[in-house]
This record gives sequence, structure tokens and C-alpha cells, in this order.
Amino acid sequence: MKPLVISILLLAMWQASLGQTKNTLVSDVDVQNQIASQLANYPQEKLHLHVDRNHYVPGENIWFKAYPVDALSHLSPTKSRYVYVELISPADTLISRVKIRPQDGMYHGHIFLSDIVPEGEYTLRAYTRYMENLGSEYFYRKKIYIGSLSADTEQERKAKKKKASRLKDDYDVSFFPEGGNLLAGTLCKVAFKAMNRNGYSEYITGEVVNEAGDMMALIKSHHAGVGVFSFIPASGGKYYLNCVNDKGLSKRIELPEAKSGARSLLTYWRNDRLFISKQQSFDMQLDLPTYLLVQSRGVVLYFGAWDKHKSYISFTQEQLPPGVIQAILFDDQMNPLSERLVFSKNVQMETAKLDIQTDKTSYQTREQITSTIRVSDQDDLSLLGNISVSVTDDKDITIDPYESILTSLLLTSELKGYIESPGYYFEEDTDKRNLELDYLMMVHGWKRYNIPEVLKGTINQPEIPFEEGDILSGSVKSLFRAKPVPNSEVSVITSSGEFGLAQTDENGLFSFASMEIPDSTTYFVQSLGKKGSPRVELVLNEHIFPALSNLLVKPLPVLTEQLKADSTSNPFLEKAEQRAKYDEDMRVVHLANVEVVARKIEKQKVQLPWYSQGSDISIDLETIEKRHASLVMHLVQNIPGVRVSGNGYIHIRGSKDNPLVLIDGIPMEWPDVLYSPYDSPLEAVNSSDIERIDVYKGPSASIFGVRGAHGAIAITTRRGGSGILDSQELNKLVLSPLGYQQPAEFYSPKYDTPKLRYTSGPDYRTTIFWKPDIVTDEDGKASFDFYSSDFSTTYSMILEGITADGKIVHAVKKIQVE
Repeated sequence: MKPLVISILLLAMWQASLGQTKNTLVSDVDVQNQIASQLANYPQEKLHLHVDRNHYVPGENIWFKAYPVDALSHLSPTKSRYVYVELISPADTLISRVKIRPQDGMYHGHIFLSDIVPEGEYTLRAYTRYMENLGSEYFYRKKIYIGSLSADTEQERKAKKKKASRLKDDYDVSFFPEGGNLLAGTLCKVAFKAMNRNGYSEYITGEVVNEAGDMMALIKSHHAGVGVFSFIPASGGKYYLNCVNDKGLSKRIELPEAKSGARSLLTYWRNDRLFISKQQSFDMQLDLPTYLLVQSRGVVLYFGAWDKHKSYISFTQEQLPPGVIQAILFDDQMNPLSERLVFSKNVQMETAKLDIQTDKTSYQTREQITSTIRVSDQDDLSLLGNISVSVTDDKDITIDPYESILTSLLLTSELKGYIESPGYYFEEDTDKRNLELDYLMMVHGWKRYNIPEVLKGTINQPEIPFEEGDILSGSVKSLFRAKPVPNSEVSVITSSGEFGLAQTDENGLFSFASMEIPDSTTYFVQSLGKKGSPRVELVLNEHIFPALSNLLVKPLPVLTEQLKADSTSNPFLEKAEQRAKYDEDMRVVHLANVEVVARKIEKQKVQLPWYSQGSDISIDLETIEKRHASLVMHLVQNIPGVRVSGNGYIHIRGSKDNPLVLIDGIPMEWPDVLYSPYDSPLEAVNSSDIERIDVYKGPSASIFGVRGAHGAIAITTRRGGSGILDSQELNKLVLSPLGYQQPAEFYSPKYDTPKLRYTSGPDYRTTIFWKPDIVTDEDGKASFDFYSSDFSTTYSMILEGITADGKIVHAVKKIQVE
């Protein structure tokens, strides 16, 4: 079902639910139509990445599955054909980038960590080209840690500890009045957030004082450094926060100035009902007309004029969809006055139930573990879905309990800024956690659509379309004045044998669509002007990737504290080091750089021309030498489909005229033979000088334009030549763009015979099992199996996924190995 249809159904469902209250439904049709138009013209995407674990060592693979979904309906997949996943260093430099295309509708792949990747915290970033419309803030990001197999010296450990301590000492505090305005002369609730320089939340205590030093409020931060206090600011007054962190560092920070002539929205939950009220500064009239809009993910839940006789508007939690809800107060000109976010926690409405059963309660080492799952809705009806599963050893690593596909799609993807440990708010359904979740809503903004601008008729359009396939595009220009060259012939051939031919339009533009090529493929592109002239310039449109700087991804405290130890105290690094010793039978010792000077005599390898990959028939040096032909003509006439006449003329089967002949990339025109001592340009070459002969028939010869209409014979001599793409040949380009990653399979050993179970080498796996392509059947069921490793421990099995109707799947199960 299309996302827009889902949006309409969701709109109808929630509005029907709200219609059961005394409040008016979306009465302003223009408002509803404007936002519906924005959704239709600019649908948006979200993306979640399920990764097998959070930390690695060099030489391992990072296994992942991407879940690109429609931002409103959570339906997957979207129109985007490709997902890009990047590994970025602590210094914001690119380590690796892979391009993933769907396999049976699912996006999964891996990133290999080379042996030279240094220790540190790295960022995984994932996005589609279409998501670039909103900027990199909307991309998925995740921190991972890459450890080192070489133990730090005592001096290095002390230096790291000192640096980390120094960074953590300093901190800053930001303030967020409820509704966005600190109202003069009115009791105001103000949220604050304390963060240290290292990106972690900071625990602080303190007091708010006025200029005279009188205490106005006491403060104390809660989870993620967030807290709330209330006081009545006077117009023109100055207020300060005197605070101290748990390391004893005191700071004095000025609060924002109180506003006159302003209004703010207030919200609170009571007995599973959301109450929305408003207040104004002391100087505002009470009867000025205002309008309230309530929306979730772009779907209008309520819009109407505020009845001045009512102090609040309320909704039951069942009337609100799960996730972030935005309430906006407008004046009668549709100018926004105040905004407040709340979170509706009835997540069961958009989550599926996942039942996990294993064939035993505990297992021996190297024993088969068989698991069966069933996915259903809250009414126990079976659901189709695609799921990924990771199983890791709890002795090696601690799974991150605070990040999942649930928190990613419902919380972090909807808010501006970094959200620390989002799963914390869902771990327990207590008043304390729910209150802290509401504090979180006060310190972050909603980041999808600019609703006030939409209501004024400004409908945003995406500049970058959905990437529905690979496109190679560019332009052809004249060498004189760089004017567009219309009707120019552009050909492309790849190292994998793909071929394409295009013609420029009146503006000199061309494109090749649907050339889906795997990574590490080389493209050879050539353009020809009128009458096959090479005197043109070929310009290709470059794929510019998003900038890597200013990622603003904060570290994961659980991850960092566990891994920033040397291998003598870290089980994960201990096992990784043992595995490396076993695999290599020796420790790798990194020596200082030295310069080695030596001479080596070797045969010079001839570099082949750019067009050699696309030939129909190739004769290499070994074949040429075996034939012992003294004349080139004798070599050519033995090639299937090539006929040589007595007068030296050559014909390729299916053609009545001479083919194009190239020697080291230089075209040898047949008319020149009339003024030469040779009957054929081939006679100008000694057979003992030939490295390779390539023959092009029919479509493959079109890379040479009209000159290849009768086929082509290309000879590469042992000295090579200009066919290697001289830098002056502006009509030719060789490039290797990022292609899609070839699928790879996670290795999972099988100990299904006594010999394998008892005599094979040690099993040092940390990721015990990874399977990204589980699909449930019509009964909502699927099964999979794997073998335990060599250690008595517990495993954490994490399953994540999306059902066919957009419901979120997430579950964790423990497995005992004795």
C-alpha cells in the first residue's frame, strides 16, 4: 500500500477517534488540505540500522541491516533504491563507505575493518540520497568502539585517563522555558540540560537567584542531565543559576530574559489524559483570538479556535498515536506563538508482538540451538514481516539496552539533536520515567516539517529525487568557448562488460540509466562530436557525498567505560587477541618505519587501453607466441568472423567495409594506405611487437562512434600507447564510481559430526550468529538455527524488524550455555 494512502487512512482513523470528544474536529479545511498537500509533495524517510554489536577489533566485519521506512507510515521499503552506510573516524574522516541495494526487498551488508584501523570511538552513519534534502541531521547515526589488540603501556593509560578527565571537568547548561517563552510576571516552568565537553550528560545541583542573590528555585538534574524548575520572573529582571557538578566545579550561568507580550502552551498528563492549556505574560489581554493545532508526523489530529471560556483542551491517550506529538498555538494571522512537544507512550498501537521459543532451556558448548519465532499484532493475528537477528556472547560485550528500532523510529528520528540513552524512557513504565520523558520533550524540537510555513501556503519541494536506480550523466562541450554539443554520441563500457550508448540533447546533456554495477567496477566513457570528431570535452556529473564534519554524535557511556581498558582486563579484547594468535600463529609486532632500498629486475607490464574490456574476441600474448605467425595479417585472418582479402582489405562478418584499426589507441585511417607502401594499416606492425589483439563486432564497436560502424580491430604493442587515456584526450574518461556492495554471508560454523565437535580448532566467536534476512510466513512464523561456541556463558539474542503493515518488531532473549 502506498505511503500516501496510509497517511490518509491514519488521518481518518485518528480524527474519527478525536471526533468522539466534545472538541471540534479539524474544522478548517484549508489547514487540513495544506498539510495533506505538503505530505503528498514531500514524503519523508526514516532509517534505522541494526548492527550485530557495538564494538570490534581490526580484521573483523561490522554486520548490519538497514531499515529505510516512510516517515509517516513506517512502511518499508521506500522508493529509494540504495542505502549508504559509512564508517567515520573520531577525527571526522571517512574510513569506509558502502552502497547497499535490496536483496529480496531487504537491505543488509557489512563493513570490513582493516588491520590498520586505530583504536577509538567511530560513527556509523546511514542515509539515502533522498534524505539529503533535509540535511545530515536527519541521518541515522550510531557510535561503535574499535579496540586495539596491542596493550597500552602504563604511561599511555595514564595519558588517556588524564585527557578524558580534563575533558569531562568542564560543562555547560542550556535553558528551555515551557512553550518556548519565559513569560514576565507569570509562574513559568523551565527545563534545563547540563552537558560536559566530552558529550556526556552532567549531574548538577544548585539554585536560581536574582540580581540581589535571593533564591528563586532549587535545581537538580535527572537522567541525561535534564531537570526542571519553576519561578516567577519579573519584567527586566536578571536571573542566574549557581550550580556545581559532582566533581566540585562551580559555575554561574545567566538565564534568558523574561518576555512581555508573549504567550506559551502548557501541557501535563493526568490519569492517561493529555491536558493542554495556555498562559500569557502579565501585560497580555486574555481575550485575543488564538488557534491550536495538534499534529503527529504531519497528520493533523486537531485544529480549531481556542474557546476563551475554556481553560484547557484534553485528549485521552488512546486518541493519540504513539510517538512525538506537536502542539502549536497560533494567532489569527497563523503566526506561531508557542510550541510544546509531548510523547504519547501507547507504543503497543504501532508495535508487533514477538514470541521466541528455543528447543531447549540450556545448551552445551558446540550444540545446535534451534529457535522459532512468531510475529503477531496485539490481537494475536499473524503478521508478515522481515526481521534481523544478532546473537552475541555476554561475557565479551554488554548489549546497549537503550537503543533499538523502537526508540529510533518513534523518538530519536523525530527530534532535533542527540538523544542520550533513548531506551531508558521505555525500560520501565513508572511515573518517574514518564516525567523524565516529558522533560526530554521540553529540551528538543520537532524536526520534520515547518508547519507554520505550510499553513501560510509555503509547500516545500524536495530538490533531490528518490534514487530509484544508478544514473551516469554529464555533458559534452566544444573545445572552443565550451558550448554545448547537441547530438553528440556518448558511449560507456564497463570492466564487467556492460555497454551503453546515448546521444546528447539540445543542451549537450546525456544520461545512462539502469546501469546497476557492483563496486570496484571501472567505467570507460567516450564522447564524439560531429562526424565522429574527438575534438570535444566530456564532463561527468560527480556524486557529491554529504560532509563528514560536525557530526555531533555523543559517545555511549556503557560502551566507552567497558572498552577503554587494556586487554588484560577486558574479556572481549582477551578473546580477540587469542583468536588473532591462533589465526596467525604469531603476534603482529608493529615496527618503526624504515626505508629499504633495493633493485629488482622485472618484466615491464603493458598497460592495456581503456576500451580493451569490451571486446568480443581477444588474443593475448601467449596465444600470439604459440601461433608463430610472421605477419600480422596471418594472425588476424585466423580470428573467427574476420576475413582478409588478397589485396589486404579486411572485413568483419556482417559488414561490407573495412573496420576501424587502432594501434596503441591511435586510429589508422584506411585512405592513408593509398599513400603508403602498405596495403593495410596492419602491415605497419611487426607481429613480434604485438602484446594483444582485440576485435569488436556489432554493438561493442559502437564505443568508437561512427568510426566503428563496420567493427574495429585494436592492436596493443608491447610498448603500449596513447590508448592508455592521455590526459589531453578530453573526450574520454575513466572512473570507478561507488557501486553496490556484493552480498556476503556471515560465517556460522556447523558442528554436526563428532569429528567437527571434538577435534576442530577453538571457537572464539563474539558474534555467535547473524542473520539479516528472516521472513515470516503466512502464520507469522520463521525458524533458524546455529551452534554455540566453546565457552560457558549466556547469549543475548536481539531481533528487530518491520511488518508488512509498518509495525515495529523488537525483542531480546537470553540463552544459557553450560
